[in-house]
Amino acid sequence: MANSHKNFTEKTAGEIAGIVGGEIVGDASLIIKGITNIENPLPGHITFAQDEKGFKELESSDIACLIVPKQISQSSKVLIQVPHPKQAWAKLLREIFPARKFVPGISERAVVASSAKIGANVTIEAFVSVGENSEIGDGSVIRSGSVIDENVRIGANCVIHPNVTIYRGSELGAQVIIHAGSVIGADGFGYVATPAGQEKLPQIGSVVIEDDVEIGACCTVDRAALGSTRICKGVKIDNLVQIAHNVTVGPHTVISAQTGISGSCKIGAHVTMGGSVGVGDHVEIGDWAMIGAGAGFPSNKKVPGKQIYFGQPARPYAEMRKQFGAQLRAAETLDDVRALKKKVAELEKKLSS
Repeated sequence: MANSHKNFTEKTAGEIAGIVGGEIVGDASLIIKGITNIENPLPGHITFAQDEKGFKELESSDIACLIVPKQISQSSKVLIQVPHPKQAWAKLLREIFPARKFVPGISERAVVASSAKIGANVTIEAFVSVGENSEIGDGSVIRSGSVIDENVRIGANCVIHPNVTIYRGSELGAQVIIHAGSVIGADGFGYVATPAGQEKLPQIGSVVIEDDVEIGACCTVDRAALGSTRICKGVKIDNLVQIAHNVTVGPHTVISAQTGISGSCKIGAHVTMGGSVGVGDHVEIGDWAMIGAGAGFPSNKKVPGKQIYFGQPARPYAEMRKQFGAQLRAAETLDDVRALKKKVAELEKKLSS
């Protein structure tokens, strides 16, 4: 993220401190030429240090200015002290590089059903289809190639990126963002085994996505068999995530890429899930749980909250540490046994000669 961004205008360290609400330590008149990341600290630029360790790594670099925690006050660099450096950094980026503004209006190349209700200042780009009796709230943006099926409700100030499909009866709250290629409300994976083969179980429920949810590219959120699949307020979902029928994801949970959540799971509030987590059906995960990358939960498991889980099958971190330690000791013991067997063989050879 080394900056030669066209939108960046040189600012003083004092001006940046004003933007992020921080306190200057050093020369407030220092000119900041650009922003950069912590891996590429450039002269005349600014970045942030999340903690003491990160600060020490940057202290010897060519960086001109650092956004740091309040407890850091001594440096050869100009410092901007804030309570939460990463939050301040995000605020600075939003100020310098504001979100794209869309021009309201409906493209002549869009197809909008006559019964659809379109709010004020809505943007509907080319090759969008909006089905019968659907509603799009004020200020929302539907980008090119997206399909909004019949009886869909989209709240105010949502952004639906290109080539998203939202199936019939799905409901989105306000400030929802869905990135390119995602599919909301496709049939859940439900079949009944019969002597003649698999018979489809009708999926007649819906999907409800509450306010302030962001869903990454190429994700799928399936409709419920009955009732609703629900993504609660403030949830953030990475790319390539599959959420099956009748799942509930609690408020402010974060789900990383390539995670798969099977049917009828209940994921609590403020849960953090690493990449490639696998969750069997009817699993319940408690609030504030942290799930390590690649962890796997078998079906029908109740997982207490406020713990860290790793492994397959996933277990609390303390248990996994014991297991890894035991495995390491077992490997060392095996090496010892092999060495002893070799010595015994040598002794037997000597005794027999």
